[in-house]
Amino acid sequence: MSAKLKVLQVGPSVSVQDNGRPGHLRFGVTGSGVMDRSSYAIANAALNNPIGNPAIEVSLGGISLECLEGSLSMAVVGGSFSLLLNDHPIPAWAMFTMNVGDNLKVRPGDWGSWCYIAIAGLVDATPWLDSYAVHLKSGVCGSAIQQGDVLTIGSTSSSVADVTRLADPGLFKPSATIRAVPGPQDRFFADDTLDNLFSKSFTVSAEYDRMGMRLSGCTLTVSARLDMPSEPISRGSLQVPGHGDPICLMADHHTAGGYPKIATVISADLDVLCQHRSGAQINFESLTPAQAVAAARTQHKTLQALTDSILLNRVSMAERLWANNLVSGVTNATDTN
Repeated sequence: MSAKLKVLQVGPSVSVQDNGRPGHLRFGVTGSGVMDRSSYAIANAALNNPIGNPAIEVSLGGISLECLEGSLSMAVVGGSFSLLLNDHPIPAWAMFTMNVGDNLKVRPGDWGSWCYIAIAGLVDATPWLDSYAVHLKSGVCGSAIQQGDVLTIGSTSSSVADVTRLADPGLFKPSATIRAVPGPQDRFFADDTLDNLFSKSFTVSAEYDRMGMRLSGCTLTVSARLDMPSEPISRGSLQVPGHGDPICLMADHHTAGGYPKIATVISADLDVLCQHRSGAQINFESLTPAQAVAAARTQHKTLQALTDSILLNRVSMAERLWANNLVSGVTNATDTN
């Protein structure tokens, strides 16, 4: 089965994304992929999609879709966006089925910068280096979704009968505290500059896209002569250019550079940081590498528990009972012992 979706309206930076293409930095190819990896994973898990199935990443510009052919189930997860299915409001985190003539409108809501439309099927696109992720500035694997585009979805499924709420998005509203590990070039900054990083508040500036997020606040001045060569860069790095405003590098970051990196946002908090909007106030908390690893493990367990509960809610009570061993321990009724 296949289906077609027509793009009636779309904002900037809306694109097809997946887990990205890691392992190619040495060739000058960044990883790309989704900005909020947790929300993307939850949306795909809700539909029982394969890990890494491509989804539509929606920015604050929103998107409107009309189903032209076929029938397909969807799940929307991410920030607290406003969703209208056939002009009727539905929960911000929901799964549902679109049939011919149905339309979906996704608009920014109370909070959040990104949300994900996972589809029970496969977007008709050509992968590159085993990924469907679009790098917007280079045009790798395509470009941003445009008004009038028609998206063809293959191997579709329409297993979701009714609009189903997946979870309360309020539980995932991003915290103002973002954890980071000092370094690897913190040696170029005075002790009081490092203290300022972890004690002062910063504001998310308007210079925020899939490449990076510029933060304004107290100036982080380089106090030592830079003798570092240009080197590979990782997602989450807090680079400090000459203007003194830290820039947190995001999914489409460049692969190498020579600006000193005062700290690195831990992987467990990158999804939190990316959901903040321009004008939001954040502060940094210093962690050790061991604490960062522990936070990543905790996040993984939390994400797994949430997806398990969502999948459990998809099935009927009878199916839940069938999946459990209800006769364990039963003995002969005539046994008096």
